[in-house]
Amino acid sequence: MNASALTALADAAAEAEAEAERCKSEIDSLPDSECQRLASERALQLSQMYESLQRRERLLAASANASRILLEAPDVMAAVPHVLRQLGEAAVVDRVNLMLTQTGPSGERLLVVAAEWVAEGVVPHLGHPTMGTYDERDFARECAELRAGRSVCIIKEGAREDHGCGCALEGVGTKTKAIVPMFIDGEYVGVVGFDSTRQLRSIDSAELSALEMAAGIIGAALHRERLVDAVRRERERAAEERVAELAKANASIRGNLERLASEPDLQSFMRHLLLEATRQADAAGGSVVLLKEQLHEWRVVAYVKDGEIAEPDFPISVSCEEAGFDKRLRAQRDPVYLDFDVPEDASCVWPGTLENKRQENLQRMFVLPLVFGERTLGCIGLTFRHRQDLSPQVTGLLVALGHQATLAIELTHRAHASKTAAVLMERNRIGQEIHDGLAQAFTGILMQLGATESMKGATGNTPLAVVLGRIRDLAKEGLTEARRSVLALRPEETRRGSLTVALAQLAERSTVSGRVLCTFEGGTVATGLPPEHEHALLRIAQESVSNALRHANPKNVRIVLKEEPAHWVLSVCDDGIGMKQGPELCAKMGFGLENMRERAKAIGGELRLDSKPGEGTCISVRVPLPQRATK
Repeated sequence: MNASALTALADAAAEAEAEAERCKSEIDSLPDSECQRLASERALQLSQMYESLQRRERLLAASANASRILLEAPDVMAAVPHVLRQLGEAAVVDRVNLMLTQTGPSGERLLVVAAEWVAEGVVPHLGHPTMGTYDERDFARECAELRAGRSVCIIKEGAREDHGCGCALEGVGTKTKAIVPMFIDGEYVGVVGFDSTRQLRSIDSAELSALEMAAGIIGAALHRERLVDAVRRERERAAEERVAELAKANASIRGNLERLASEPDLQSFMRHLLLEATRQADAAGGSVVLLKEQLHEWRVVAYVKDGEIAEPDFPISVSCEEAGFDKRLRAQRDPVYLDFDVPEDASCVWPGTLENKRQENLQRMFVLPLVFGERTLGCIGLTFRHRQDLSPQVTGLLVALGHQATLAIELTHRAHASKTAAVLMERNRIGQEIHDGLAQAFTGILMQLGATESMKGATGNTPLAVVLGRIRDLAKEGLTEARRSVLALRPEETRRGSLTVALAQLAERSTVSGRVLCTFEGGTVATGLPPEHEHALLRIAQESVSNALRHANPKNVRIVLKEEPAHWVLSVCDDGIGMKQGPELCAKMGFGLENMRERAKAIGGELRLDSKPGEGTCISVRVPLPQRATK
């Protein structure tokens, strides 16, 4: 039970004690018979007050326990009946039901029983043929009160005017009933009904307030589950749509690959979540920092200053080695305060920002780790101009927001993983179809041609021999193209190792002894680029080497990957015949240049082609370095 509830109980007890003393002095001045009557009435009143205080205390304790149960429950609606039972027993009622708003087939507004607890021998409303659903038109006056945020009390017999009177919501055998409205994000979503079928009693304002608090806890849990469901449905919907697009045709794979591999807009979600957290905690500012394991760095994905979303005025990424908080945050599981005047805490501040924080009179930071299982995903940090601890209520709210952030991050990661798996599965299927179908057909044609060329009349310089030779050349070229397509559809090169390993293997496979030598220069240094960027660069290199071998008749082909101050540069150069036409004309003739340009553009790169007749051709791609490398 929180401090405010204990204070309220103490005040109520003190008031009851004062009332008892006043009554005693009045009784002492009356005749004996009158004294006995008044004493009896006062005793009854005090007994009722005491019972009300006890019910309120039990309700507050049950509400606190219900909050814990609902916060920990993976399925809120599954836990609601257990919560209703605890609240019902604490309130000394024998039927508690949760009714949610729905729209009927004709647009009418309904209240439908969604969950319920009943004591033994009490008729349940859940699943009842007439009591499970209520039309709001049948209790319009009471509904207006509920939608206005006011609870309704019903006393079936001897009702007082200020408590209202019976309505369609009374229920089977109800003698006393309290109906408490629930709101989610300002929207009326239903009610919680507390029924007493075995005794007729009044419900005072203190007890009604406790019932409203209990209903509010259920409403807050439903709100949290709605947010979680909304995030989950959006991620599932996006994944399903993109997987469906993948199945349309092989031609759409290249255009959809970047969209399928890209993450949903997690940053926008984090910005709004951080803004809400700073407002609830009355913080001067805050940030959301995520750990990018693949890049071995920490990155700021959301930043709020003085109540507004803003762009950071400091580097948004820092390597794990440079982050003084790295080791401590990875080991932290619970929220922690950092005081900027404490050296140990000051060393955990984002590099280069401590002096600015002191100039802005910021004194303290609240850090909430974002942890999923045993993995640290990042943290939410809120800065303050005071050193007061946050209240338990605000801390609990921030923890709930942290759970939402953690869930959004993990759903984004899983959606990305599922989309990637679907892409790889479909690419392998198409590659197998080409290998087992088209490539085998070309192989069969070549075998039949070999047999035909040995027949009489098919040798020498006869017209038939010339035709058969052309057919053989076309079949070989088709088989080569089919095999190249299968190789292009296989993603294993970049998944087995780095881009440099894949390029070295490409050079080795492209070397033909006695005809052409293909080499790779680039060492074994990891690029730090995202996998989809390395994949695009590999495809550009494959296309460039294939074009050189098929059209340029080179003796040497060089594949070079080098690092410049702000870019990675991949180049494929040959000493072949060069291009007589311009790049635009070659692109129209089917040299794959337009595809290479699109791949380079999709990863933020720039493609350049240099070629002169008789002097060979050089194709290069410039891609920006990862952001941490430019800091």
